[in-house]
Amino acid sequence: MLVQPHYEVLYRTAYRLTRSKHDAEDLAQEVCVRAFPRLEELEGLEQPRGWLLRVMYRLFIDSTRRYERTHVASMEIVDVLAMASDEPGPMELAERALDARHLDRAWLRLDREQRALLALHDVEGHSLAEINEMTGIKEGTLKSRLHRARVRLGKLLRHEQDSKVAELRAGARR
Repeated sequence: MLVQPHYEVLYRTAYRLTRSKHDAEDLAQEVCVRAFPRLEELEGLEQPRGWLLRVMYRLFIDSTRRYERTHVASMEIVDVLAMASDEPGPMELAERALDARHLDRAWLRLDREQRALLALHDVEGHSLAEINEMTGIKEGTLKSRLHRARVRLGKLLRHEQDSKVAELRAGARR
């Protein structure tokens, strides 16, 4: 009963951290397992969500330190013939898929802390105070680390784009 109202947020945050449905389910479940022996402590908290998210953040960091994971991004297969005329066309879907692939590659090249902070703040919308509560990182440090993570992600995305343009130019010369 204590965890259930927060489970959706736990799962969504876990998905943003792991970028994998199965890993997100495992991470959210592991948080629940860790919370079970501490139910009395959890009942005494005014806002158990912060405690649960902090446990999740630490489990995520610990798991990425222990295991070298490879992330395979699955692409949804789109049946172009079944699409209605007001839906995006094949060209737009291909561009979106390519953009998603570029974003995934750039995202995975960020270090785990940068991914975690960007996911918590920019994707999930947690405030700096909430992230401070989850991670124990001071607010000023969080601001500078978020800025560096955004700058690095931007550079990685530009590099992805520049690499593709160079490939296309080289292919056109042949």
